[in-house]
Amino acid sequence: MSKNLISTKKISIIVPVLNEAENINSFIKELNKYNEIFNYEVIFCTDPSKDGTEELLLKLSKNNPKKYKALIMSRKFGQNACIFAGLENMSGDAAIIIDIDGQDPVSLIPNFIQKWEEGYMIVSGRRITRKGETYLKRKISYFGMRLINKLSNIEIPKNVGEFRLVDKIVVKNIINFKEANPFVRGIIPLVGFKESFIDYEREQRHLGETNYNKYTGSLTIGMRGITSLSNKLLYYIVYLGLLSSFFSILLGIIYFIFKINGYINFPIGNPTIVILILFVGGIQLLSLGVIGIYIGEIFENVKGRPRYIIENYLGEY
Repeated sequence: MSKNLISTKKISIIVPVLNEAENINSFIKELNKYNEIFNYEVIFCTDPSKDGTEELLLKLSKNNPKKYKALIMSRKFGQNACIFAGLENMSGDAAIIIDIDGQDPVSLIPNFIQKWEEGYMIVSGRRITRKGETYLKRKISYFGMRLINKLSNIEIPKNVGEFRLVDKIVVKNIINFKEANPFVRGIIPLVGFKESFIDYEREQRHLGETNYNKYTGSLTIGMRGITSLSNKLLYYIVYLGLLSSFFSILLGIIYFIFKINGYINFPIGNPTIVILILFVGGIQLLSLGVIGIYIGEIFENVKGRPRYIIENYLGEY
């Protein structure tokens, strides 16, 4: 690769971390290969960690406060809130969101920048393979994203996570969204703008264990994506209720015809009644659950609480 700068503009690399002390030095070492290729700052955004992550970030920022910065949260706010914190405190002409565990290759950053210089406002990494993930997890993610797209008012690109470049104009629009629980993967396509994709093979995690819950993580992200991007589920509840009512009326008519014509002599306590009660009760509980999720989102948003609280700023802003 040429040692000439591919861009004189400044790139802000947003890195959400939590208990990633094992991966910080290797990540910085990989980034250092590109010191003469592009101009960048790194903003680590971390919830309180227990493995020495904060101490390592403090050392980095002291050695080079203009290049290595960190935002230390007062408590655990989650990955999406940390990403928003980084975007709101960046100084670059574009931001690149990347994980530190080696699954998102640093080597793709120059390709992102080249696409950006060609005029694309968003450049997203698209995974063609996902090494180290079980078949079940891949299928859950696949069908979960299909469900989100089916119920959403926008199309979220398939096999695309948070690993991407976004122009500062896009960032400005993103941070105007005031959701208490932002869904970054959905908000970025929601704002629009010209987008390009770069395909890559997603490697296994280098060191340490993921902080992502392998059992409920996809379900949580999926439900947040659905409720933050659309209210179609509420309409589907109405349709389901109408269908259930129609089915009950139809069954009642069939029972009446059978009874008066003597086709079947229904015994008292017909088991079908129990089945219907369980069926309708299940629909009611499901409907209340969906409504409750939406009400919970409304409750979180109307309180107007901050998405995150930064306890400590490391580096020069």
